[in-house]
Amino acid sequence: METLRRKRIGLVCAGALAAALLAAAALAACGSSTGGGASPAAPKTIEITPVAQTGTTVEAAVGDTIVVSLDANATTGYSWALTAGDTFTIESSKYVPDPSPSNVAGSGGTQIVTLKVTKSGTSDLTGTYRQQWNSPSPGAQPDLSLTVRAK
Repeated sequence: METLRRKRIGLVCAGALAAALLAAAALAACGSSTGGGASPAAPKTIEITPVAQTGTTVEAAVGDTIVVSLDANATTGYSWALTAGDTFTIESSKYVPDPSPSNVAGSGGTQIVTLKVTKSGTSDLTGTYRQQWNSPSPGAQPDLSLTVRAK
């Protein structure tokens, strides 16, 4: 009789232990109090190099930074006139001359344009490369059209 009683107590204790372990596992699976969903990915920097080409499409997320490299040569009076779409802003645009051992005038460089994705959707970065004192001809197509798809 005593042996049967010990077996029952042992089974009850083992059952209670198993139930406690299952409850702990279920609580751990619930995640944090912030909803248990996956945390959003950290913003990233997307570099468009070598030089961006018309027709390029960039997939990004809100908060990402897109760095676009464009051929340029500020010593000739030409520069990029850029227009931002509605899903991003142009944060900065700077000309970086190519390294030249003898600082030769007329050597080219790169225009570095930094975009910040501000909302989801699809829009274009368009640009014309021209001397600012020369007006583009009516109906002229942009020299650059880069599509940003933000989610």
